[in-house]
Amino acid sequence: MGKVHAPFSKAVVPRRRRGRWLTHGVPSVLAGVVGLSSFLTLGVSSLVGGAGLLAPLLAGLGIAAVVGGGSALLLRNRGPGPVRLGRSAVEIPAATRTMLEKVVKDSRQQRRRLQRMQRRARGSAISQILHHAETLLMRIDALLGSAAIQSRRASDPDVMLLEGMADRYVPDLVDALENTVGFLAPTTTEEARERAIENLHSIDEQLSVLAVSIDRLENDIIAGVTRSLDVHSEFLRARFPEPSSDPFIDR
Repeated sequence: MGKVHAPFSKAVVPRRRRGRWLTHGVPSVLAGVVGLSSFLTLGVSSLVGGAGLLAPLLAGLGIAAVVGGGSALLLRNRGPGPVRLGRSAVEIPAATRTMLEKVVKDSRQQRRRLQRMQRRARGSAISQILHHAETLLMRIDALLGSAAIQSRRASDPDVMLLEGMADRYVPDLVDALENTVGFLAPTTTEEARERAIENLHSIDEQLSVLAVSIDRLENDIIAGVTRSLDVHSEFLRARFPEPSSDPFIDR
């Protein structure tokens, strides 16, 4: 059965992205320091032995490339893994699978847009809205991995809700955000900046409205799981009575 995560679980909250200094600066510094040290060490040995500096230079460059590339790979920002519909244990109707695959693709595209905007974002207000939008998309992805969603028809209102969010509602808000952030620059007139700030508040409020719908859907699925567990528990009690109720054990 698919797992539905809590709204603020680490599985559905975007990871805190590392800064450019950590992902680019640290590997560059390490590569330079290690490469230069290697060149100096090998170069002195080569000169003492009467050889040239070409071999130590090439060796230093190679070591710098390995160290820089390896550290950059380790420190890179890793995105959450994509939803795998094929791993579900339930039988997904063909039309539902087609729709969910489209939702997965749309969600992935929007998250890439948000990540590009996060690298260029200036100001905590914009970063917070981008965080809210990415969290919303990750919660949609978590729901797509739920057996309760995958077993429904494509015409199911909840499936269509998720499709509408990933295909229309969130992209429209991201478009509005892209068209707004440029008017927050210091060179923009005060009136235009005030209007841009109002737009940011409106975008954030609409993301909150979408999040409420996700809350409702998650709660419905969890309630369904709870009802199934209650029914199963009652069946077990009827089929396998507790030992204390057995009169032969009490003797």
